[in-house]
Amino acid sequence: MQESSFYRNLKVRGCSDLFLQGELFHSALESIFLSEEMAVKEKSEDGVISGYLSSVEHVLEDISEVKALESGVHHETLQYLGLVDCVAKYRGQLCVIDWKTSEKPKPFLKNTYDNPLQVAAYIGAINHDTNYDFQVRCGLIVVAYKNGSPAHPHFMDPDLCSQYWNKWLLRLEEYMDRN
Repeated sequence: MQESSFYRNLKVRGCSDLFLQGELFHSALESIFLSEEMAVKEKSEDGVISGYLSSVEHVLEDISEVKALESGVHHETLQYLGLVDCVAKYRGQLCVIDWKTSEKPKPFLKNTYDNPLQVAAYIGAINHDTNYDFQVRCGLIVVAYKNGSPAHPHFMDPDLCSQYWNKWLLRLEEYMDRN
């Protein structure tokens, strides 16, 4: 099976701390959604991720009905796979939610670079993966900040997801042609 460029390991010098912080942040969010909220808050008060957790507090209030966390997805027809951070309702709309950490503000969706393509790819995979008994039409990219400033949630409605899905298909085709 071919693996898309999103899922190849990147080895970038000096970034291991950032990757570790991202992993810790994801683990803490997973614990929060699994009702271990108090334990996580107590553990992370002095930790490296407390700023990130403070950053997303206002977004977490709008999230409900979590259906999947850190869940593998596979689009058998198009031969790609990935690991979805979260599938839950955001303000009543079922979304693929991608949590990102950043030290720089990313107030606009365009500041998230290829992240919307990744969300669209996850949506496509979930919707074609027989392990999931639901369909997703929306996406949400949440950019959390180390300094605790309010996270930027970037909601992707069905039309926008469809546009990025088409871009993803082109990107995937280019990747498959090269490999």
